Amino acid sequence: MDVFSVLIFFIYISIILMILLYVSPILSAFVLILIPLVLSLLLPDLAMRFFSLQQFTFKGVSIQNIHVLLSIWSALIAIVAYTEIISWYLLHEEKTVPQKETPKQKEPDKPATALAPLKSEEPQKPIKNKAKDLLLKLGKIMSGKK
Repeated sequence: MDVFSVLIFFIYISIILMILLYVSPILSAFVLILIPLVLSLLLPDLAMRFFSLQQFTFKGVSIQNIHVLLSIWSALIAIVAYTEIISWYLLHEEKTVPQKETPKQKEPDKPATALAPLKSEEPQKPIKNKAKDLLLKLGKIMSGKK
């Protein structure tokens, strides 16, 4: 294997993981794709030579840097998606309303088919407020706050 390629990939992975840990998983996903894309647009000849550089041959199939980059992408995108799902799950708070216990007289048993419709105790919010709440929650999640 080419030592220069290994060093480049190590630096690339380190940058992505540092952004993932200290800034945001979404930003790390953007940087994950933008770094090779920008470098291939700015320096197309150098990028083409780097990506087509053969690393090794396995059972007659040559493995090039582009194959290594694609495997790194798949692994890091899986890590980013997993951290997003876990962070959403941990920040998701289920709202429970405490019910007041009032002594009532015993009512006769009602048949199971006679179910009363559920009434929500909170009035419905307008769509504008729901969208605003959603954007605020997304902002908190992306900034890493609880």
